[in-house]
Amino acid sequence: MRKIWQHQSILTQYYLKSMASFLLFWGLFAVLKMDFIDTLFFAMAFVWHFALLTPGLKEQVLTGKQKFSFLSIVVRVNYYLQLFIKINNFSFGPSIIRALSPFAFTFVLMVVGGNGNILFTLFGSIAFELTYYLMNKKKEKVEVISTPPSDQKILPKIPNVENSHE
Repeated sequence: MRKIWQHQSILTQYYLKSMASFLLFWGLFAVLKMDFIDTLFFAMAFVWHFALLTPGLKEQVLTGKQKFSFLSIVVRVNYYLQLFIKINNFSFGPSIIRALSPFAFTFVLMVVGGNGNILFTLFGSIAFELTYYLMNKKKEKVEVISTPPSDQKILPKIPNVENSHE
């Protein structure tokens, strides 16, 4: 089994670990018989962080042609928040910045639609960040760097509109 796991790409391992933890949380919510809307806000925040930390996705979206997709907007908003808000005093500073955009989205849903649960958005953000930390804790002990860090000091260049029309 270990040989099969080691032959999988970093991206496949990330997907399997993250989605397994998501299904565990979803199952826990089902057992506790939580309201469906609360579970959806938890899932929204969990998947939001999942998408932002997917290896290679940020570079692909920022340099690709997906300018008007929702995922592109999410990645770009996080990119600019990371660029302008510097929280280097804490080891979990980038996690706080990543959590701002799902909170803003939930707040907009509360104002416009009347439904929204900031508490379960917070739970979803914390659950994914804790899962991500625990997944990478073992890698840090071994000191094997197989993927670049999620919040790089050198951010990819966003192409100009003029360059994309040439």
